[in-house]
Amino acid sequence: MTPEELEDEAARPAPPAYPAITRAERAHGRRLAAIHDMYRAELDAVARMLEAIRSQGADAGALAPAIEGTQLSRNLARFGTACGRDCALLQNHHDIEEQWVFPALSERGGAALAPVIRRLMEEHRVIHRLIGELAEAARDLGRDASASGFETCAARFTRLDRAIRSHFGYEERALEEPLGALRVPI
Repeated sequence: MTPEELEDEAARPAPPAYPAITRAERAHGRRLAAIHDMYRAELDAVARMLEAIRSQGADAGALAPAIEGTQLSRNLARFGTACGRDCALLQNHHDIEEQWVFPALSERGGAALAPVIRRLMEEHRVIHRLIGELAEAARDLGRDASASGFETCAARFTRLDRAIRSHFGYEERALEEPLGALRVPI
């Protein structure tokens, strides 16, 4: 699956309906969105950091020299650290879903929920591939703070950011009712 296919709403299976779901069950299912909101805030912070780095590199040909102790150098180092931390946290989040939440949903939701779970796991694989590509670009940028290296890194972050936000939206819509109605802990 490509990142573009990940964002294809028409290809995403719909979950079964749970017409008897209660308000409390629906509220339980919305807890996933609250968890995702923390990751969205982290993505926003990384995006702001990228913009701060970009604004300091006013020279169209190259970023300012990344000399030890300069603000640009500190921002580049923080970007690599923040990116690595956020990517590790997201990996952990997906591991929890795949090892605990999805098996419980599969067991309790049966065949009707299986296509949704399969799709979500496929999307996780795409996101993890994009995380790897961004991590590689961030390492390269740490070694050589060039304008082209920065733009590669920024483009990979943008692609990952889009994929994550699209995935989170689908996951929240598809799992809100099943999580609550099937009483799957989050």
